[in-house]
Amino acid sequence: MDNEIRDILTKILEGQIRFESKVTGLEIEARKQSIKLETIEKNIKLILEVQTSHKGQHDFSFKNRDELIYEKTDKIETVVKNISEDVKEVIESVDVMKFVIGKHQIDIEILKRKPV
Repeated sequence: MDNEIRDILTKILEGQIRFESKVTGLEIEARKQSIKLETIEKNIKLILEVQTSHKGQHDFSFKNRDELIYEKTDKIETVVKNISEDVKEVIESVDVMKFVIGKHQIDIEILKRKPV
């Protein structure tokens, strides 16, 4: 019976050793996974920082572009108004010239009919 107990205890001890070995393996694997998770967290934080920076630059760029567009649009509107006023003045001048030329043409026709 002594041998039987020894055999049982030996088997229990061997099982305990295998169990401890497996637990140690699991602990090592858990540490590896923990390190991977920490690396992933750091990478996510870095990506977030880069994304935030790009968003800020993007927003700034669009704001500047919009301001430039508004500024140029205002300038274009002013130029178009000035051109429109100039065109009106030219049209008025042409109308006056047509009137004067027409009047002179009539005077010329009258003078042509008079004997010299």
